[in-house]
Amino acid sequence: MSCSKDDKDDDSICDIISKSIPRDDFNVIETATYEIGEVELNGDCLSVSLWASGCSSEQFDINLYGVNDYQTQSFYPLQRDLKVEVLNGGLCEALIKITKTFDLTPLQIETQNETPLNIEGWDEQIIYTY
Repeated sequence: MSCSKDDKDDDSICDIISKSIPRDDFNVIETATYEIGEVELNGDCLSVSLWASGCSSEQFDINLYGVNDYQTQSFYPLQRDLKVEVLNGGLCEALIKITKTFDLTPLQIETQNETPLNIEGWDEQIIYTY
């Protein structure tokens, strides 16, 4: 039996695929409606735990977006700015903890083997190696 770097087990399956979007669309994503409590990188999956007010975790639509204008940066390695988008369909006062994992492969930069990630609302830069 042998394994290669391309082999993936069931533990590496992420909940949601991240997306790259233009800066104008990125800038209008609201991030004041939640608070990020924990971020953890596991291979190609970024786990984000956050607190938001709502009725139940099933009523939230959550996405991770990276801005696609990294090509305009004048420093190396090129970096990605990220935002978590939290859309809540409920109007409850309860504070709910939600954890989702995001597939980062769409945010890889072809000319690099790692990308620094700057997540709005999280003070630490995450180094995504692929």
